[in-house]
Amino acid sequence: MLELSQLIIASTETTEAVDASVRFSWTEVISPYIGVFYAAFVVAFIMTPVMRKVALKNGIVDWPDMKRKAHKEPVAYLGGIAVFGGWLAGVIVCYFAHPHNADPLDLSASVDFPASIIIGALIITVVGVIDDVYGISPRVKVGGQLFAAALLVVPLTGGEPIGVELVSGFIKAIMSVTPWNPQEWMIWGGLTYWLGAAAVAVLVLGGCNAANLLDGLDGLASGVTGIVAIGYLFISTALAMGLYAGGPYSELNDPVRVVTCLALLGAVLGFLPYNFNPASIFMGDAGSMLLGYLCITNILLFAEKGDTALVMAGLMVFALPILDTTLALVRRKIRGQGLFAPDNQHLHHQLIRSGMTVKQAVIMLYLMALLFAAVGSMLVFLRMRFVAAVFMVVFGFIMVMAYKVGHRQYLASLPDNEADEDSDDASDKPAKEPETAI
Repeated sequence: MLELSQLIIASTETTEAVDASVRFSWTEVISPYIGVFYAAFVVAFIMTPVMRKVALKNGIVDWPDMKRKAHKEPVAYLGGIAVFGGWLAGVIVCYFAHPHNADPLDLSASVDFPASIIIGALIITVVGVIDDVYGISPRVKVGGQLFAAALLVVPLTGGEPIGVELVSGFIKAIMSVTPWNPQEWMIWGGLTYWLGAAAVAVLVLGGCNAANLLDGLDGLASGVTGIVAIGYLFISTALAMGLYAGGPYSELNDPVRVVTCLALLGAVLGFLPYNFNPASIFMGDAGSMLLGYLCITNILLFAEKGDTALVMAGLMVFALPILDTTLALVRRKIRGQGLFAPDNQHLHHQLIRSGMTVKQAVIMLYLMALLFAAVGSMLVFLRMRFVAAVFMVVFGFIMVMAYKVGHRQYLASLPDNEADEDSDDASDKPAKEPETAI
């Protein structure tokens, strides 16, 4: 009986200790910044029809070609400017918000939102608008994306670099099971800083182009990004509440992460009613690249302390654009096409060819995005070994499926006799990969 009472007391003390570590409820975390969402939504909702009129008046429209672009009449561009305007309005509001983790008596406290993120978003949007209006080469767009990425790791306006701890955290995780001292290796020549900078550049390039490739049906990219933003908001709120690290994760960046998610969510939801099928306006490259950039920025903010598990969770939430892009890159490589060559073999195109309507295909991809977001959100409550296992299984499946689908589509594009010969060769020599494979 005594042992039972001791167990009950110990259990109560443990529960009290855990409760004490959670300093904020989810309403205490979200409430100070809810004005960010309202501002982003209202500004995007008002700006979108305005930008549509501007685009139609100046002939800045997307003409149908009945191949990759199946809409029946010209649709206005420049929706990306409305999305950026809504997001920026939300960010501006955060400077007047009192952070949830600040001293209530400190009336001068405000969210220290990084100016480098704002400038980078502006650069991405400007490059996209120029492409939507005049058309520019992919190399120029990549140059703008790299410049925006460089601002994150070398902020010209001051502040801490964003995302450079990504590689050091990964190296720590690997080195922890080796005889080498990770601390000594990481400070050698500042190597991890430059590796981190390279990783930031790769992620920004990948995110911008992944969102751009996904933007192929009415409301698809904006709706999927809204779901991704909800996933990131869940993770950011959990960090700020102390559900991940036994206490608030970061006094400086906990508010920044929540604000970024709310501003992004409000902006895409304000734009989505006009963009959902049948769309009256498209976001263009300006909007799609911006959405990709902002999603990747959230992932980089999760890498603040080099926590690999949080980065994996963020990538999992963003897995649908990654899946579609991986399929496209492998498919084009197998076919010998340029990486930037357009085609009509994306996930949404295949769903349409399977007999779905545009709305059905979009809703199906929404459900896929929601599944990835739910899995990614749950990863923050698992230990690193389980997070790594889930991550490797999901992304390993994506890579293998990308090769199989790409090779099957390559065979389907060949004349019948060549496809039969290729298939026979593959069956005769199962251990040898096709010469066109990566």
